[in-house]
Amino acid sequence: MPKVTVNGIRMFYEETGGGEPLILIMGFGGDHLAWAFQVRALAEHYRVVTFDNRGAGQSDAPEPPYTIRTMADDTAGLIAALGIERAHVVGVSMGGMIAQELALAYPGRVRSLHLGCTTARPDTHMKALLAAWRDMRAALTPDALVRALMLWLFSYRTYDERPEFVEAVIQTALANPFPQSLTGFLGQTAAIEHHDTLARLPGIHCPTLVSVAEDDILVPPRFSRELVARIPGAALRAVVGAGHVYFWEQADAFNALCLDFLAGKITPSRA
Repeated sequence: MPKVTVNGIRMFYEETGGGEPLILIMGFGGDHLAWAFQVRALAEHYRVVTFDNRGAGQSDAPEPPYTIRTMADDTAGLIAALGIERAHVVGVSMGGMIAQELALAYPGRVRSLHLGCTTARPDTHMKALLAAWRDMRAALTPDALVRALMLWLFSYRTYDERPEFVEAVIQTALANPFPQSLTGFLGQTAAIEHHDTLARLPGIHCPTLVSVAEDDILVPPRFSRELVARIPGAALRAVVGAGHVYFWEQADAFNALCLDFLAGKITPSRA
């Protein structure tokens, strides 16, 4: 169980495969295990690095405040500690926010950027939702909390057509031996609330893909269109039949997007 000390915390990470380095940054509350549907496929071609953000999994959960920039600094520290000069970066949800800050603050470290189901800044509705989630965390049992959160993550199609898959994910989350602490939960939600890269997005100059699921109700496609409008030369691709966790629901499609982009098969587009 490898850990490295960076930016004042101990971070858990795993490496799989070989080739050019590919850093995968997970979103709110998730740990490296949330990339389970990606690692094998991507590691056939790349040196895949997964890790737990501060406040999640087996990485330290120091007392808040947390910021997205701090978590980008954590990621940059991990990249340096692993002896990686430049890496391809994939970030989903909050991980996409971290990836934005990483590309802006450490442009020499980022070879390419794939931003999934993410935003340049939360709107009023999203901030209200985060506040509601904090109330839910205080009021609900772990089982009830996970089931309530999944309603925002999976699409209605998956609930209708693959209820057993939803239940399997719920059971996996409940069985995680390293559930997110309250400190990590509060720190990460506050970091998301204060995230804002909108005015700085034109400063991202590496090849960039923005992907989104058509049925994402947590971070709807309008946020992805905003990213593409601001990042020079960014390409946009949408995945059908999935919600916020489209990298689980339509893992093959998501993995294909990753590999096609890395292979130079996706060019700037608004469709």
